[in-house]
Amino acid sequence: MMRLGIGVGIGRQRFAGGFADSYSSRVLADGGIVESLTCVANASTLLQQASLLFIPSGYKAGVAYSALPNNMNGDLTWSRNSTANRTLANGNIGSVGANVPRLSYMYGSCPSALLEPQRTNLILQSEDLSNGWSVEGVAISTNTTNSPDGNLTADTIAETAVTDVHRVYRTAITITSGSNYAFSFYVKKDTQRYVRLVINQSSSTSIWVAVQFDLDTQTFTSGVGSGGGTFVSASITSASNGFYRITLVGSLTTTSAFAFLALSNGNAISSSDSRGCPNYLGNVNNRIWAWGGQFEVGAYATTYIPTTTASATRINDSFSRTNIYTNGLISASGGTWFVELKNNVSYTRDGSMRLGIGDTTSLLTNSLYVIPSSIGRLVIFKTLSGVNTSLFSTTTDNVKIAIKWNGLTADVFVNGVKVVSATTFTTTIMENLLNTASNVPIFIQTMALYNEPKSDQFCIDLTT
Repeated sequence: MMRLGIGVGIGRQRFAGGFADSYSSRVLADGGIVESLTCVANASTLLQQASLLFIPSGYKAGVAYSALPNNMNGDLTWSRNSTANRTLANGNIGSVGANVPRLSYMYGSCPSALLEPQRTNLILQSEDLSNGWSVEGVAISTNTTNSPDGNLTADTIAETAVTDVHRVYRTAITITSGSNYAFSFYVKKDTQRYVRLVINQSSSTSIWVAVQFDLDTQTFTSGVGSGGGTFVSASITSASNGFYRITLVGSLTTTSAFAFLALSNGNAISSSDSRGCPNYLGNVNNRIWAWGGQFEVGAYATTYIPTTTASATRINDSFSRTNIYTNGLISASGGTWFVELKNNVSYTRDGSMRLGIGDTTSLLTNSLYVIPSSIGRLVIFKTLSGVNTSLFSTTTDNVKIAIKWNGLTADVFVNGVKVVSATTFTTTIMENLLNTASNVPIFIQTMALYNEPKSDQFCIDLTT
């Protein structure tokens, strides 16, 4: 998909007609793809002054093209040795190949570059509910409506009896006792309003955790655990084609699990329910559409990982840009690093991660970086001679950060406010811009480097 945009105003028109078109021509000549070029053309005059400017638009396998400089010296090396899904501009879920950067339109018409941790979908048939799934009191009709990926692949689940448990379930998923697991499904209301997700030890024991969702109000009841099942969290989020993604996070004190999707009567979940599933709905006409089941280790659901006959793994995303000092993107007088991130939810982290700049590719010796955190969403750090110091914690879902340094000190600006002044930082020769891993989903809206420490007012305006 290629989009050519027209800027607003004379200055913007010149910028779009020259800078953005030159960028597009370079990307296309290198065999890349350009999306949403308007977002590049509409970059602010402050961003136009950057020595490196990354606005997600141009890409190919292994490369995310930076708009500045208009040569390979600013392009980001991208790695993810597996296919992966993203949100397309039309709202549907779409797949990209191995090592292809994911431009996600989840949070607006200008895409963000999505990085996620490695996850495995332990469900063996994520879409074909008539194959590899068991049923009680329901019938499955396959490929009855368009799914969130735009294809006719979603199935209908319909009740067939009034005196039975009403569910489909996947059996014998090996798990680790006490670990968190995220179980998710894409569901759409047909005639049935209430559905439940249940993680259970087996089809006949009382160790389970469940949550009930209301598809009319897009809400859920508080989760319930029983006999060694612990509820952690739940969520319901809008997807395309009228679907909602429902998610239950829970843990069991066992080494195996059954994953249930059940039609419900809307009554409160109690320990007397049959393994967390409802009985005796009394209406054989109740139906929902379902697609895209996922069961993964972790305290939140990640982007959908399709499976057909076996579990599938999405590798973590990472990027790097080396020689930023050698190529003059920062200088001996210092520099300024700017990054804008979207939807910084307080997720429990999968592991360690750093996103920033430093003199080593580990960012462990001398560096300025951020860490996604369950406390404060993002924490801004410095590392000086291997000693880590927390500088500031952000509290908003969307954040713009600018850090400037001059070889003696560093200042930090967040969302238009100077939050740290003159912290000691005696480093200028930093060669690496990168993330060391992905421990929660990160959406990079914009990223820039300047080859000098910009003024306070410039950084305030840049982050406002």
